[in-house]
Amino acid sequence: MNNFTVLAKDFVANESAVIDLRSSGFEDSLNVLTFQNQRGQSAQFLWQSDGLKRGYFKEIINDLGVKVAHYDGFLTVTNGGGRQFLEAEVKM
Repeated sequence: MNNFTVLAKDFVANESAVIDLRSSGFEDSLNVLTFQNQRGQSAQFLWQSDGLKRGYFKEIINDLGVKVAHYDGFLTVTNGGGRQFLEAEVKM
Protein backbone atom coordinates (compact mmCIF):
# COMPACT_ATOMS: atom_id res chain seq x y z
CA MET A 1 0.00 0.00 0.00
CA ASN A 2 1.14 3.53 -0.78
CA ASN A 3 0.64 6.48 1.57
CA PHE A 4 0.24 10.09 0.43
CA THR A 5 -0.06 13.24 2.54
CA VAL A 6 -3.06 15.23 1.30
CA LEU A 7 -3.29 17.88 4.05
CA ALA A 8 -1.01 19.56 6.56
CA LYS A 9 -2.70 22.56 8.14
CA ASP A 10 -3.03 24.52 11.37
CA PHE A 11 -6.76 24.64 12.17
CA VAL A 12 -8.72 26.87 14.51
CA ALA A 13 -11.84 25.53 16.21
CA ASN A 14 -14.54 24.40 13.75
CA GLU A 15 -12.54 25.48 10.67
CA SER A 16 -12.98 23.53 7.43
CA ALA A 17 -10.69 22.75 4.51
CA VAL A 18 -11.47 21.21 1.11
CA ILE A 19 -9.23 18.66 -0.61
CA ASP A 20 -9.66 17.95 -4.33
CA LEU A 21 -9.12 14.19 -4.56
CA ARG A 22 -10.11 13.95 -8.22
CA SER A 23 -7.39 16.20 -9.66
CA SER A 24 -4.77 14.70 -7.35
CA GLY A 25 -5.46 11.23 -8.78
CA PHE A 26 -6.41 9.68 -5.43
CA GLU A 27 -10.14 9.32 -5.95
CA ASP A 28 -10.12 5.94 -7.72
CA SER A 29 -7.96 4.04 -5.24
CA LEU A 30 -8.92 5.27 -1.78
CA ASN A 31 -8.65 2.93 1.18
CA VAL A 32 -8.00 4.65 4.54
CA LEU A 33 -7.80 8.32 5.52
CA THR A 34 -5.73 8.96 8.65
CA PHE A 35 -5.37 12.23 10.60
CA GLN A 36 -2.81 12.95 13.28
CA ASN A 37 -2.10 15.99 15.42
CA GLN A 38 1.15 17.06 17.06
CA ARG A 39 0.22 15.37 20.36
CA GLY A 40 -0.04 11.96 18.70
CA GLN A 41 -3.84 11.78 18.74
CA SER A 42 -5.42 10.40 15.60
CA ALA A 43 -8.56 9.73 13.62
CA GLN A 44 -9.07 7.10 10.97
CA PHE A 45 -11.75 6.76 8.30
CA LEU A 46 -12.26 3.75 6.01
CA TRP A 47 -13.44 4.33 2.43
CA GLN A 48 -16.73 2.58 1.68
CA SER A 49 -17.31 2.46 -2.09
CA ASP A 50 -20.54 1.73 -3.90
CA GLY A 51 -18.56 0.41 -6.88
CA LEU A 52 -19.44 3.39 -9.06
CA LYS A 53 -16.62 5.75 -7.98
CA ARG A 54 -18.87 7.06 -5.22
CA GLY A 55 -18.89 6.34 -1.54
CA TYR A 56 -18.16 7.77 1.87
CA PHE A 57 -15.58 7.61 4.65
CA LYS A 58 -16.73 5.51 7.62
CA GLU A 59 -15.30 6.65 10.96
CA ILE A 60 -13.17 3.96 12.62
CA ILE A 61 -11.52 5.96 15.44
CA ASN A 62 -11.68 9.67 16.11
CA ASP A 63 -9.76 11.11 19.05
CA LEU A 64 -9.54 14.47 17.25
CA GLY A 65 -13.19 15.37 16.75
CA VAL A 66 -12.72 15.88 13.00
CA LYS A 67 -15.57 15.38 10.54
CA VAL A 68 -15.14 14.23 6.97
CA ALA A 69 -17.59 14.62 4.08
CA HIS A 70 -17.00 13.37 0.54
CA TYR A 71 -18.86 14.70 -2.48
CA ASP A 72 -18.05 14.26 -6.16
CA GLY A 73 -14.28 13.95 -5.75
CA PHE A 74 -13.94 16.62 -3.06
CA LEU A 75 -13.27 15.95 0.60
CA THR A 76 -14.31 18.48 3.23
CA VAL A 77 -12.51 18.19 6.57
CA THR A 78 -13.92 20.06 9.58
CA ASN A 79 -11.81 20.42 12.70
CA GLY A 80 -13.32 19.77 16.12
CA GLY A 81 -13.68 22.32 18.92
CA GLY A 82 -9.99 23.13 19.58
CA ARG A 83 -7.01 24.61 17.78
CA GLN A 84 -4.65 21.97 16.38
CA PHE A 85 -2.27 21.19 13.55
CA LEU A 86 -3.56 18.26 11.49
CA GLU A 87 -1.84 16.10 8.93
CA ALA A 88 -3.94 13.83 6.74
CA GLU A 89 -2.65 10.84 4.86
CA VAL A 90 -4.44 8.65 2.31
CA LYS A 91 -3.55 4.98 2.09
CA MET A 92 -4.17 3.25 -1.20
